[in-house]
Amino acid sequence: MKTSVLTLLLVAGMSTISLAQKRDRYAERPGDADISLERVEEVTRQMSSQLRLNEAQFIKLREVNKIKLARLEEIQWQYQEDPQQRNAKLAELEALYEAECGRILTPSQLSLFRDEQKRDMVPTTPANSNEGGLG
Repeated sequence: MKTSVLTLLLVAGMSTISLAQKRDRYAERPGDADISLERVEEVTRQMSSQLRLNEAQFIKLREVNKIKLARLEEIQWQYQEDPQQRNAKLAELEALYEAECGRILTPSQLSLFRDEQKRDMVPTTPANSNEGGLG
């Protein structure tokens, strides 16, 4: 009986300390501690319409998107003074995200997803254009 009460008090104390540390950590960060659920829904809905997700895929990808967007924000803040480290962490996050999508999407959906990502990375102006240049 004494052991279970002691264990309960210890767990309660540890969770209080953990919560206080989490609050301190987020107090330093600007903006909300939680990622915008509207943004998560928007990204997931876009993917759903482009990739024709079924309900189970939508639910799984919504959770993956929530984690990705939260981690993205965290990396941007945490490594704001070190662009090289930030870019490395962002590349690692993207690789993990793509791996998770590979577990959820069908091969044809994954192909469409990768094509869409490539399109997003291509600049909208041609490389040989003189727009905005000195020449």
